[in-house]
Amino acid sequence: RLLASVACRTARTGDPLGKHEVWIEADWSVVTPHELTLERIAMAMGGYLSCVDLVDREVPALRELVQLEARRVLPQITRNVEGRWTLRTLAPGCRCRPTGFRSAAEAADHARDPAHVARLYGVSFYELHRRLRVVEDLHRTRFHVPPPAAAAEQAVREHDGVSRLWAAGVHPDLVVALHELLWPGGPPMPVWFYLGAVSRHPDMAWVVRTLAAVADEDVAVWLCWTETELDGTGQEARGAWLRAGVPRKAISTLADGAYSPADVARLMVRTRRSLGSAAATLAAWHRAGCHPSLDDVALIERLGADPWFEPSVGAVDWLCDRVGNAWTAPTRTQLGLLLAVCGTRSAVLSVLAEGITDPGAAARMINGGQVASSDTLAHRAGPVTGR
Repeated sequence: RLLASVACRTARTGDPLGKHEVWIEADWSVVTPHELTLERIAMAMGGYLSCVDLVDREVPALRELVQLEARRVLPQITRNVEGRWTLRTLAPGCRCRPTGFRSAAEAADHARDPAHVARLYGVSFYELHRRLRVVEDLHRTRFHVPPPAAAAEQAVREHDGVSRLWAAGVHPDLVVALHELLWPGGPPMPVWFYLGAVSRHPDMAWVVRTLAAVADEDVAVWLCWTETELDGTGQEARGAWLRAGVPRKAISTLADGAYSPADVARLMVRTRRSLGSAAATLAAWHRAGCHPSLDDVALIERLGADPWFEPSVGAVDWLCDRVGNAWTAPTRTQLGLLLAVCGTRSAVLSVLAEGITDPGAAARMINGGQVASSDTLAHRAGPVTGR
């Protein structure tokens, strides 16, 4: 419970009428000598009372700041695709960086900066900072270092992990709770696992189930940072793929939604591949921006394409640039299939110059066979040449 003396104003500018005491209770409710319900009615009719702002904005801002300083709530930060840490909510007029911060600690430090919180709530920085100091003096701490926590030290792999997580706004008690939820009695987890868990909010039950397939600390980190919508519908897929030895890079690509676990299983059966090989093949096509059907993938193998062929993003980009955007131009996926059959970009340009976009016809032409007129485009856009 905190007793404070506040200046009471009936106008936003000018001298106060006087001072009086208010009590800020442990639950952050405020006891004032005013009848705030009536005062709010008066404010709706054009009046003003500073104590209403105190209750509605200044104390909530103080509560937010103290909770962040004490690590009782998590800072609302996230990591973007460029690897920068950003605040989920930017404060008007603040130096919040839309481009983000280099580390979680920098972003969290800004989130609990009194100047940031003051702008977020539209209150006086001076008054907010002054009241924060009163609270800190009562607790006899500036919250610069975490409290002693032997259990948390044992739950983090890095020797300075607890301090790094504290700087990022994570309390040692939460570290222990997350470790017990994920892997009771298990080995220490990397800092990046905890950062992923608190910033991306993955389905921890799904992480626990999937981790049971491959009990590895780094897999836990990977799961936290790569969860997608597909994992919500096919929650057992990653575990099955991990047990089958599918590379994590391929799993992450497939989880992006291009192909389903059922597609991988069907390709495995149709082409007599291993599950890992089928997954890696479809992932490679997706990374190249091509999405052939399972029939297409099986067809190019029957036509003699290398079963380990992986389309190059650069090669497909190069071909797309050469053929342009004419309505007769083949799609990106068609170009990828032609590249698989023809083997080189120059060979693809040669078959395109003949108006051929069908992989079967391209294979016959490359092998010196006859190409039927129906295999060529009805309307050629002219010869395709490299630049």
